[in-house]
Amino acid sequence: MEAILRYLVYSGKDSLREVRLTVCDEADMALAGLAKKRRARIRRLLEEARSQGVRLTYTDLCMILLSSRATLKRDIRVLRSEGYNAPLRGLERETAAAKIAVTVQ
Repeated sequence: MEAILRYLVYSGKDSLREVRLTVCDEADMALAGLAKKRRARIRRLLEEARSQGVRLTYTDLCMILLSSRATLKRDIRVLRSEGYNAPLRGLERETAAAKIAVTVQ
């Protein structure tokens, strides 16, 4: 089972764009440990957003993963130390998305 999230994210100065993100995937369940699962989800979310032409912020990730900013910053540091260039949007416009819809497929 996978859970797809329809999420509004800023794609320009003031324009919102809907993206579809896979919050939970079968492959996540095979990973041992909560931190590894969360980091796999972070990578997938960032890549799916990038493939749709947008970048997520820490605030977006906090809302989607229900994790603290400190936890996500630590995870991003670990991912970067492993060679992953995490494509995050800058902190200049971290406004929460207006609408979230979850679809389970």
